[in-house]
Amino acid sequence: MTTLEAAVELLKLISLMVFISSIGAQVWIAFLDITKYFTDTLEKFRPAPSQDKYSRIAVIIGVFVMLAG
Repeated sequence: MTTLEAAVELLKLISLMVFISSIGAQVWIAFLDITKYFTDTLEKFRPAPSQDKYSRIAVIIGVFVMLAG
């Protein structure tokens, strides 16, 4: 395996880890939206809007990486 191939595989692995954590964040946000009507105590754990935006971008990039790999 050449250095370039190893770097590409490392980039894919990092992208996969970001993708998985971003999916977790999106699930958490959906859960908070569903339970919003039942309790407001979990609202303090809601990510900031900028974090939500970057999480969605990471999910989209992760999908492209998984489809390409």
